Amino acid sequence: MKTEAGTVGEIISLGARRHPGRAALRDRNGAERSYADLDLRTTRLAQALLANGLERGDRVAAWMGDCFEYVEVYLAAAKAGLVVCPVNARSTPAEATYLLQDSSARALVWTPDLDDKVAELDQDVWGTVVAVSVGPTDVVEVHDYERLLASSSTHDVVAPIPGDLYILGYTSGTTGRPKGAMLTHASCLAIARQNAFSFRMGVYPEVALTGSMSFVSVVPAHILCTLRMGGTVNIMGRWDPESLLRTIQQHRVTFTYIPSPLLGDVTVALDHDRSAWLTLEAVLHSASRASVEHLSALQAVIGSRLVEGWGMTENSGGLASVTTAADYHGVSAGDPIFGSVGRSALDADVRLVDTDGVSLPHDGESVGELVIASPALMSGYWQNPEATAQALRDGWYHTGDLGSIDPRGYVSVSERRTDLIVSGGANVYPSEVERCISELAGVREVAVVGAPHPRWGQSVVAVVVLAPGAAVDEDAVIAHCRTQLAGYKKPSRVLFLPELPRTTSLKVARGQLRDDVRALLDVAPVTTV
Repeated sequence: MKTEAGTVGEIISLGARRHPGRAALRDRNGAERSYADLDLRTTRLAQALLANGLERGDRVAAWMGDCFEYVEVYLAAAKAGLVVCPVNARSTPAEATYLLQDSSARALVWTPDLDDKVAELDQDVWGTVVAVSVGPTDVVEVHDYERLLASSSTHDVVAPIPGDLYILGYTSGTTGRPKGAMLTHASCLAIARQNAFSFRMGVYPEVALTGSMSFVSVVPAHILCTLRMGGTVNIMGRWDPESLLRTIQQHRVTFTYIPSPLLGDVTVALDHDRSAWLTLEAVLHSASRASVEHLSALQAVIGSRLVEGWGMTENSGGLASVTTAADYHGVSAGDPIFGSVGRSALDADVRLVDTDGVSLPHDGESVGELVIASPALMSGYWQNPEATAQALRDGWYHTGDLGSIDPRGYVSVSERRTDLIVSGGANVYPSEVERCISELAGVREVAVVGAPHPRWGQSVVAVVVLAPGAAVDEDAVIAHCRTQLAGYKKPSRVLFLPELPRTTSLKVARGQLRDDVRALLDVAPVTTV
């Protein structure tokens, strides 16, 4: 009899044996899905997908809003040996089509709120996928999710092995088309263990899930670690500080996550009603940079409950470094800890190297590239051996993030992958926006950078060089992006320059360009982590 999960699907099977009636999932309306129900339904879905022609290793695209069924798709795929390819709910049909085609998806599951976008997918997609709608739809001839489950077998599926591919998490860094980071069952189980420790979870935690499952990191890094600990995931969906506080108080929540854009508002709410959140044991901030002032203010209210960390999709969405409760004992506003993302997380190792891969001293002053080793690391990029070889060298993942490490092991990140823009916790890849804008007639050159934003951390700014005689204006550029890109990726401003600044090797000098943009917008740089 197994007592520890060897693959992701076994997390829920073990939970159903240990505490069948306990709520695994709960929504804002109080509806629950117990461990026993979740185990049975995901077995049925796994059997249904296999019965409809899918084979082990086939990809299942999930284009869904936050709901119980999203978790079920992940767990069913895990049981059946299938591979989940999450598509952000805010993606455009063009973006979704690319992911479906690049991954060679064999199934597509979506929720009715995305019907309009699904209807605009490239017609070539429909000839290759088993289509499943979670609810009534007029889009195409499809399987109804609940009827599919009701008609399928309840017999257990033969489990995959730990090294099998489980998630294709698309991320493009800062160059080229989005790449699929290949996450195995073993890497996702490793991050479930690592993050449960980093999040200071005990057994049976109550978690308020404030991040959207559309983002690749949320299910492996937050939901799986909660289920591994026998906990309950309270799915918040759209939320505000008041609804978060109500959920914390009603369900005695022990852990939650606060994204940068809402740090200030949540801090005010927590300070206003301190009796509402006494059950909280840890509050995570991560994913996007936040000002030292905002983090200091939050810590002044919640004390050592604050958790700050640094991670990425290539690490299964988990934390490579993290702070501990002891780090915040006796600190005051402006303490150096607020400029750090902590020390290496459980089972992880973080080093600092120069451009040749030679180790740099951990003296707090030397700046280099941060590289990590972890059992949670991806195995590589989907069908992209060149990018894999560049990123994974001698067992270390080269993050592209610049930073320093002090003598005590505390990591500071000075740039998030140098050119990557993190706006409201969402990654925006400059190359993707640049490629979109360059399609416009009259655009000779374009470069996209991030500018500091008091609420979102960074906003997207496009700098365009026009061809002689071209009559393209800011409204035209933004309107074009709106039709091709998710809303958070489109520029908030478009600036026009006669030329782009360049390095001696004739590459765009993005550091100088960011400074130029700040000056043109009259935006002062902010102190961030």
